[in-house]
Amino acid sequence: MKSIIASLIVLISLQASAAPSFTNISESDFESITKEMSANFTHNSILGASKMGSIFGFQFGLVAAQTATPNTDTIVKRNSGAELPNMYNTGLMGAVGIPFGIAFEAVIVPKLTTSGASVNSTSFAVKWNINDVIPVLPVNLALRGVYSDAKFEFSQVVSSVNVSVSNTTKVTGVQLLLSPMFPLVEPYVGVGLLSGTDELTVTGSNPIFAPSYSTSQTEKKTVSGTQILAGVDLNLLLIKLGAEYSQAFGASRVGLKLAMGF
Repeated sequence: MKSIIASLIVLISLQASAAPSFTNISESDFESITKEMSANFTHNSILGASKMGSIFGFQFGLVAAQTATPNTDTIVKRNSGAELPNMYNTGLMGAVGIPFGIAFEAVIVPKLTTSGASVNSTSFAVKWNINDVIPVLPVNLALRGVYSDAKFEFSQVVSSVNVSVSNTTKVTGVQLLLSPMFPLVEPYVGVGLLSGTDELTVTGSNPIFAPSYSTSQTEKKTVSGTQILAGVDLNLLLIKLGAEYSQAFGASRVGLKLAMGF
């Protein structure tokens, strides 16, 4: 367990270790950034479709996810910034289940700063397991609404002037989850509809957008698409282990969970 916790702490430090450079950003560049940031910061509690406990239940622990960001990496390397082949989404996870198959989930990443870059995010979800309404179902079936709000900030040089860049990402959506009724191991799959909005802002008078796209200091982009996910939740008495793969907005993410609960 200590090695797993240490690995998660390393991932937390890596989240903000790279300070990219966003310069001469075109509209298509910004759309790629929006998609990959939205995929990374989408709510990731790594919980399946089953109810949490027969009446009440809870989980509390750590989750860590890595999202492949090849398009953003190309953009920052083109502008002589640090490499950014992956983004990380690591934080504290908590979930509480109440009667009628309802559960409330949250993932919190406190603000972390290193090497001139910082990141913080908060995400919430409400899940409803509908097996109490349709008890004859042979599988667990649940609906989950998700919301996340994240900010990635860093400093860079534009025309020999040091400027601050802020990238704010908001994601909302709904997911349909399905899993078999196994007692200890819960493999699950899901499909979702997501909408992500990214706002990119630079302080000072030096622009970061391509002149053909915008002369503003702030631009906003909204994208939407489907999400597919598959994972497994392992219940070992009070210890809960989980792993999940998801793909949204054309970007792939893998995640792990270490938690306690009942």
